[in-house]
Amino acid sequence: MHFVVSYPKSGNTWIRLAATAYTIPDVEPSELVAFDDQNSRVSRVMRFTDQRKYYYRSVSPIQIEDASLPIEVRLRPAAMLVLEREVSIATADIPPLVKSHHFYGEVNDIPLWHSDWTDRVVNPVRDPREICCSYSEHLGKTYEETAEFMARVGARTTGEEELDHVHHFFSSWSNHVRGWLEADDIPVCTVRYEDLHAQPAQTFYEVFDFLDFPNLSRGRVQKAVENTRFDRIKEAEKEQGFVEQSDNQDHFFRSGKTDGWKEELPTDVARKIEKDHGETMEKLGYL
Repeated sequence: MHFVVSYPKSGNTWIRLAATAYTIPDVEPSELVAFDDQNSRVSRVMRFTDQRKYYYRSVSPIQIEDASLPIEVRLRPAAMLVLEREVSIATADIPPLVKSHHFYGEVNDIPLWHSDWTDRVVNPVRDPREICCSYSEHLGKTYEETAEFMARVGARTTGEEELDHVHHFFSSWSNHVRGWLEADDIPVCTVRYEDLHAQPAQTFYEVFDFLDFPNLSRGRVQKAVENTRFDRIKEAEKEQGFVEQSDNQDHFFRSGKTDGWKEELPTDVARKIEKDHGETMEKLGYL
């Protein structure tokens, strides 16, 4: 399976939307934001995530709602094989990209990732100061609380955010980014959100080339980029909503900026993030 794996609010959704627009060249933004419609052609490409309880229920001897975190982690390899089967029967010419936010590492000495069911990973990264601005709204927390969460090595979802999903294990922003940068048993394409924003056609071409998309052409990539332009997707969401929006948000697609944090984020919070993640930020060119 091909995955898009990221720390939240780093461009995961944008990449999957663009890949879908490449797969379905005549798709409109209004159709893209409505992928929760199980009968739509977009849903067949966009609906896959490794967090759905459905895949775990298929392999669990107990109610997955009653499973402890250690059991949930032990069930993951078998659940991923179920997901792999679902992806294989739903795909057309281009394999769907599976959404994930898991860090590359172990939980209770059990690896979260295995090359048996992971073919390639696209790993979008983003300036953590910008993530803090966007993620705080998604979580319904203050900037300070969000910055603390982003520094937490054991950070994960609580299970309360989305009732049909198992936990996602993020770790800290730095651990998440470093883990995927250093992964050596799975092919990984790390791409900066800022590069997607500055040079979308060229950067998406490189991503789709890594994924070995068939019939790759710059014209087709440009069309996919045009159909997923931020203003067009945001307008479509305004008209009909978006399934990945949290209860704390007015809109999922917020600003799409790359330096909005300079005006929005309090100086002390920005300095904390730089202190917590400075080494990794320097490696990615954010400092």
